[in-house]
Amino acid sequence: MTIIEVENLRKCFWTGQVAFPALNGVNLTVEEGEFLVLAGRSGSGKTTLLNMIGGLEVPDQGSIRVKGDDLGSRTRDQRALFRLRHIGFVFQAYNLIRVLNARENVAFVCQLQGHDRRACLEGADRWLARVGLGELQKRRPDQLSGGQQQRVAVARALASKPDIVLADEPTANLDSATGRELIALMKELNREYGTTFVISSHDPAVIAAAGRLVRLHDGRVTGSPGNLQDATASEVRCPAGTLTLTGRLLLAIKELRERNNKPENRAP
Repeated sequence: MTIIEVENLRKCFWTGQVAFPALNGVNLTVEEGEFLVLAGRSGSGKTTLLNMIGGLEVPDQGSIRVKGDDLGSRTRDQRALFRLRHIGFVFQAYNLIRVLNARENVAFVCQLQGHDRRACLEGADRWLARVGLGELQKRRPDQLSGGQQQRVAVARALASKPDIVLADEPTANLDSATGRELIALMKELNREYGTTFVISSHDPAVIAAAGRLVRLHDGRVTGSPGNLQDATASEVRCPAGTLTLTGRLLLAIKELRERNNKPENRAP
């Protein structure tokens, strides 16, 4: 069953007057239970695509449906509620809450979902044991190694029983051995629970572990059976509506200067 459907997805970011096309007409489908890796060098659009799937960003053009829900048409609050119910995140920088211990971090999303605190903490204990940290539940993030923090992040992502886990460069801050252990754990959890994993990475070990590999280059899908894009497709046109306020002001000043410099508009 298809769980993620991306169609002609386009996204631009602006710095002043300069537009950066991050996604250029991406088409992608992800089936329930897949272990999919998005590969590409920095700037290829991997993180932007993950953010779109997670509802952290909305497209300039195109559509994205997750579990049949068109996220691009939802408000920010509606997308946040959707994430809370259906999506777990594993971030490159771990994003653990520094004042909470490992147990409390893992239980945090469960409590946000409105479940009983005691039940959430008991569930956190089980998940920490599952990722090999059962004896470190009382330690705060600054008392854990990078690999241990990322295991806590994986436990937190799965403790809320999401349909999809999105992991952005999860091994980037880990040594190679710890990174391989983390990916092996994520693959094991994928097989055991059937949770869909979508991972962005340029780590060869992560790419080698992919159930399916999708390559991105300059905001396009360039290599994945069934998801290849037409290399002659038109380049993305960044809509002016995505300009920041500063960008719009700078563009207006530029247009005014150009208009005033036209011979017919110059003062005698």
